[in-house]
Amino acid sequence: MKKVVEEAKTHLMTGVSYMLPFVVAGGLILTIGLLLGGGEQEAGFAKKTVDTGVLIFSLMVPVMAAYMAYSISDRPGIAPGMVGGLIANEIGAGFLGGIVAGFIAGYIVNALKKLPMHRYLVQLKPIIVIPLLGAGAVVLLMFIIGQPIAALSSGLEDWLKSLSGGNLVVLGLIIGAMMAFDMGGPVNKVAFAFCVGMLNQEIYYPMAACWIGIMTPPIGLALATRIAPKKFTLAERQSALPTTFMGATGITEGAIPFAVSDPLRVIPSIVVGSAVGGGLALLLGTQAPIPSGGVFVVPFFEKPFMFAIAFAVGIVVTALMTVVLKKKTEEELSITEQV
Repeated sequence: MKKVVEEAKTHLMTGVSYMLPFVVAGGLILTIGLLLGGGEQEAGFAKKTVDTGVLIFSLMVPVMAAYMAYSISDRPGIAPGMVGGLIANEIGAGFLGGIVAGFIAGYIVNALKKLPMHRYLVQLKPIIVIPLLGAGAVVLLMFIIGQPIAALSSGLEDWLKSLSGGNLVVLGLIIGAMMAFDMGGPVNKVAFAFCVGMLNQEIYYPMAACWIGIMTPPIGLALATRIAPKKFTLAERQSALPTTFMGATGITEGAIPFAVSDPLRVIPSIVVGSAVGGGLALLLGTQAPIPSGGVFVVPFFEKPFMFAIAFAVGIVVTALMTVVLKKKTEEELSITEQV
């Protein structure tokens, strides 16, 4: 059972990894369009730029499903998987439907690859038989089981839209903590994929908590090096500026060197700081419709000033907790002993 779960997680992460460049491209193009005023126009270059960003976002679910199927059954799975993702979008099954479509396509194609055929027809299998039967079977199954998934997706959407007060805070805490926990690893990607999937359903507040978890860890740790420099190595202190820049541009991985050197103190600090910031962001009513761009897209958030407050609180909590938990570095202790 554990092996099955691990394999399923691997396939899902493969799909999400291939999906991310489309998310980034769509987000940045959308941001450029918004900066040009396309959100308030009915026509023109800026409006077309915004529409292009939205169009790229529509590729997210098909691409994810295609590469989940690719992870399961190699290249023959791409076309059936992408078709399944398109159907998921069409029937309103959204992100959840895309995940199901990816698994269905991958395992159907694996079965078709084992289909016995006359030796004269074997060469037709990868170019005609698998695409035709694979895509056809996926479409049929998605139209049959896709409706309950669409209903489930709609129910999740309605539930998320109904959240308020304490429930929103809990959601923000969870998302913020997951984003910070492994700094770009599988847990981070699952949370990010969920938030991006909600954007596709026009639910924007999970992404606000997501942004807290993306940007807070590196900047909070960089601040900690300034508050208590004696608790960090020279290399860590010198990396504060580039780490801050990475955090501000949405690269959580800037926190990894700090976590590797002292995981038992750094990881709890960034998880708590991001959780507090994420919960506060949702409590204050912030929403983020853009999944990439770092601090440069904050002006386009709902209640950007409130987001800035929650972001600042998350950074400060991260920094202070890190400072409290960390001990002096060996090089600093050595200097103290010599004195």
